[in-house]
Order: sequence, then structure tokens, then C-alpha cells
Amino acid sequence: MENQLDVLAGTAIDQLVTHDENQLLDAIDTLRSQGVGKLLGEAGLPQLIVCGDQSSGKSSVLEALTRVRFPTKISTCTTFATELRLRREPKSRISCRIRAAASRNQNDKERLARFQASFESPDKFPDLITAARNCMGDNESGNTSAFFNDVLEVEIVGPKLAPLTIVDLPGLIHYRSTPSGERDVHLVTSLVQSYMKQENSIILAVVSAHNDINNQVVLNHLKKIVPGGNRTLGIITKPDELPAGSEKEQEYLDHARTNPNKFQHGWHVVRNRTYGEQSSSIEERDKKEKDFFVDSNWNQLSRREVGLGIDSLRQKLSKMLLDHIALHLPSIVKRLEDDLVESERDLSKLGESRSTTKDRENYLSDISDKFGEYTKEALDGRYQRRSFFGDPSSPEGLEKRLRAKVRNLNDDFANRMLKQGHKWQVVEDSDMKSNIFGMPQVDHPKVIPRSVFLREHVDSLAHHERANELPGISNPLLIGSLFHQQSAPWEGIASAHLETVWKAAKEFLELLLSHLTDERTCNQVLIHIIDPAMEARRQAVEHKLEELLAPHRGHDPINIDPHFARKIWSLRERRVAESIVEKVRREVKASDGDETVPSVDKIIAKITATNALVDDKYGSNETFDFMQTYYEVTSFPFQTIFSFLRRTERQPKIVSCILAFSSAL
Repeated sequence: MENQLDVLAGTAIDQLVTHDENQLLDAIDTLRSQGVGKLLGEAGLPQLIVCGDQSSGKSSVLEALTRVRFPTKISTCTTFATELRLRREPKSRISCRIRAAASRNQNDKERLARFQASFESPDKFPDLITAARNCMGDNESGNTSAFFNDVLEVEIVGPKLAPLTIVDLPGLIHYRSTPSGERDVHLVTSLVQSYMKQENSIILAVVSAHNDINNQVVLNHLKKIVPGGNRTLGIITKPDELPAGSEKEQEYLDHARTNPNKFQHGWHVVRNRTYGEQSSSIEERDKKEKDFFVDSNWNQLSRREVGLGIDSLRQKLSKMLLDHIALHLPSIVKRLEDDLVESERDLSKLGESRSTTKDRENYLSDISDKFGEYTKEALDGRYQRRSFFGDPSSPEGLEKRLRAKVRNLNDDFANRMLKQGHKWQVVEDSDMKSNIFGMPQVDHPKVIPRSVFLREHVDSLAHHERANELPGISNPLLIGSLFHQQSAPWEGIASAHLETVWKAAKEFLELLLSHLTDERTCNQVLIHIIDPAMEARRQAVEHKLEELLAPHRGHDPINIDPHFARKIWSLRERRVAESIVEKVRREVKASDGDETVPSVDKIIAKITATNALVDDKYGSNETFDFMQTYYEVTSFPFQTIFSFLRRTERQPKIVSCILAFSSAL
């Protein structure tokens, strides 16, 4: 007797592929059978998914495509995802199993795993669906829902079948009056959307011409998930239920022609079997469809815009599927190659089997040696090991180049000290008038004219701190008071820089350790060795910073630099020279138009007379000059010593981790 599976042997699904393309689809199917789709996350492997509203005719479309009978009665509608895996083997058979949802308890998972069936007649497939649904519904959790997150995996094999995966999804529900209605609607919606979101899936969106096009829930979901209509083909079913020439028929004709949904693959129209034709064969179904389109208004549509019939749909799916695979295969291969490299690297980090204490000691000792080598290279600025240090232009590559990272941070520190290390930016009055400092200001320094600063700050301070000094002579104690205020930002800037350098060193250690070890070993070493050592080093450097700042807080200025006095005298000479030049310029300008130029004696007399009128009873000019000069000669040594302090403290910080790591063996 002829095998009833011969109906699967080549006329239908084989139209999806040519002989030369079978090898490509075989490779995809092999990857899927090995569970590779899970490794690709939401992208998944290329497949066809059939979705639509409940009773839209999607199962009938799938039946026509696969030549396998699907349940079409309302009472046996699809209530779970069914993955049909068509594969080529010498003998024909149909087998299935249930893949339990992750939310199932262990007993349910074991029970569902025992559900297996195998048969020869495609006509028994509806009975299989019913048996699977009953098995899923027999659960311990008391779940009364008619819909399930479990997946029925059906494998159909035959000598002429093209390898392919097609997924039939439960129909989207508008409303359900059962006690579990709201939960059922949510479950089905979530399930269908999860398949729609897989970027490597081709969506066959089935809509029934029996219902208003604007009431099709599937179109609303597609608008949100694939707003541009990518990887989507619209399929109109039940066109024969529209009265010929009616407004509703014209509405669907226009919709298919104009494609307002912007579906990438346009629209296709399929006539399914009517209720009275359910017992007819697949061949009879195809003939009825062809006869219908010959005499209907649908035949007036351009075949370049809208496809008609199941035969042309198979051919269209062939091109869609293969183009889709060709488009996404490079990214799939790249992703798998990257995952393979990462897996091999993780396997290498695990090392050899460590069944004895000696094995474990050798493993940790090897990591410790490599840890020291990489760290020394990073400190010395030698980045030849590109497998770890990577591309210098990438953010992670820069984080691993510790010497370069810290030097760049040092530059930032020096630049901030130069621009914001002083509380006041005292400028000459003439510079203020020329708007040189008219730019938006940061919190500090505060830009202030020299005359205003002397009057509001130096004179005011001198007035309240007067001692036994004569009028016109500065109080040396004021220099320290002003300097302490002027250098107040140093602590905040230095502390912030210390924190950034500490974080850079810590991040480097974490990146290095994760490169050399597996995740568990890395976390244990970080928690128990490196993190405590790094925290101790941070506290040590913070203490050193306090020591470095101490001489600049609350102590009288002390300076043994032999050039300090020379700087003061040079500053005075420059200030006197600038004053003389300015006054000469004014005198000459005042004489413009006169026949005679003022004599030198006259100019000197006016300069002398002007100086005699200068009111500097507190010697504020001298106080400011001393303070500003002292600030300049101490600022750069502070930066240099602080940078050296971090340098000498940072290396033991890392080396101590290595030593502690080794000592823990």
C-alpha cells in the first residue's frame, strides 16, 4: 500500500527551494536543531511565523503550505505555538514532542517531556494537536487557562522535503468571556509578540476578509513592533466570502493594491477551503482556488503588486526566505564566531582540571605570574599584548593603558589647578575694561579688578588685623591669611583627582583579572584580595594628601627659594615701569595740539606728585604681591609632589595585590 506520507514528498514545500539552495537551508536547520537560535537572543534563526487574529484562516494557510492537516474547528483552534520542522531523510514519518515553558514546575516539565508521538498519516495531525493540548492542560499548578507557553515541536521528515521551520501561533484574541479571559488575552499577545520581535523571523500576517480591515488586532501589533513593515508579508484569506462588486470587496482590493501598512513584501491573497469543502483533498483545494481567482475581481490586480493563490505564495516565500537568510547569515556567522572565540577564551581561563590541592596551587600561581607581567607592562607603558590591551582608540583600550590613562588624568589635574586652583583671579583694571574676562565664569576663580580686590579684601583684612606696623607698611601675617583663602580649592581638586586615578587603577585591575580568569575566580579574588588592598591604599594616599596640604593650612608662609625675593623685586620693577609708561602716555596725550612737547622735568615732576597722592596706608599692594608670588612658587611644587606621591603609592598598590594574591596560594 502506498505510504500516506507521499503527499509530503515534493510538490508543495519543495517549491520553496531549488536543489542548489537546499544545502543552505540544511545548514540553518542543523543550527536550529543544535539550539543555536537561543544563542542569538531575540534575533533567533531565520524562520517563517504565521500569525493573525483568531479564526483568520492562518492554520488553513499553513496547511496549504505544508500539506499537513491542521485543526480548523473553533473548538480545536491553536492554543500554543507549534514549530514544524521539515527535514529530509530517506524514510517518511511524523514525530513530535512538547518543550515545556520555563515557568513550569519540575514535575510538569518531566511529565511533558514524556509526551511523544509518531505516526504516518498526515490526517492524524489534528488528533495530535488535541492530545498535546490535553497533556498541557493536565497540570499541578491548577492553571485553568486554555492557552499555554509550551511549544509543540513537530518533525516531519521525508525523502523530498526541503528543510524548513514554520511556526503556527495562537490566534490573537479580541475578547474572551471565560474566567481566565483577561489572562488568556495577555498570554497569547505576549507569545505572539515574542515571535514577532525575533529579527530573523519572516512574519506572515494573516487577515480575514470576513472582518473589517481596521479591526484586525495583528496589524496593530505589527505597527508597534515593525513600524516600517520590514520582513512582513500580509496575507488576505476568505476573499470568496466578499460579495462580488461590494464596497467591502473594493476596500480590500484597494488595501492590497496600495499597501498602506508599508509591508516590505506587500500583500498576497489566498482562498482557503470553505466549511463544506473540509473533506476535500489538497489537490482539490488548490483547483478550487485557481478557479475562483480566474473569474473574480481579484484577478484584475497587478501580479507585481499583489500575489494570488497558494502556488505563487510558495514561490514568493522561497525568494523571501532565501533573501532573508542571505541578508542575515553574515551577522549570524559573525555572532557565532565571536561567541566561539569567547567560549574558547572562557575555557582557557578555566585551565586544566584541578582535582588536587597542587593543581589548584599551580593554577593560581600561573594567574599570579601573568597578573604581574601584564601589570608591569601597563605601568611601564608597553602595550604589545593586543589580545588584552586592544585598540588604543576604543574606550576600553584606553582604560587598559594605565600609564597613558594616568598621564592624561595628570594633565587634566594640572590644567584644572591652573584654571581653578585659586579662589580669585585678580586682574588689572585696564584688562577688565577691555572685556578680556567678560566670558561666563565657573564657580571659581572669581574674576575681580585689582583695585576692588585691594579695597574689599586686602584693605578690609588689614583693617581688622592691624598690629604695630607703620602706615604704608604691610603686615606680613596678612600674606598667610590671604594665601590660605586663595589656595582653598587645592584640596577639592586634589581629592577629586586622587579618586579618578584610584578608580582608573581599580578598573584596570578588574579588566585584567577578568581577562586572565573565569568569572567566579575573578569575583572571589576581587572581593577577598584586591578590593580590600585597593581600599587600604586609597586611605593611605588620602592620609598623605592631608600631610601635603598641612603646610598650606593655618601656618605662616615659609619659603627658602633664593629666587623668591628676585621675583618680588622684578614684580615691583615691572609695576613701577608700567605705571610710569601709563602716566607718560597720559601726559603726552594731554598735550596733543600744543606746539611744544612737555619737558622731561615736567613729566617727572607730575609723576612724583602723583605718587605722593597714592593712598596705600596698609601696604596692600605689597601684601598682594607677596601673596601672589608665594602662591605661584608653591602651586607647581604642590602639583609635582602630589603627582609623585600618587606615582610612588600607586605601584605598591598594584604590586601589593599581586603579592597578596600569591601569598593566598
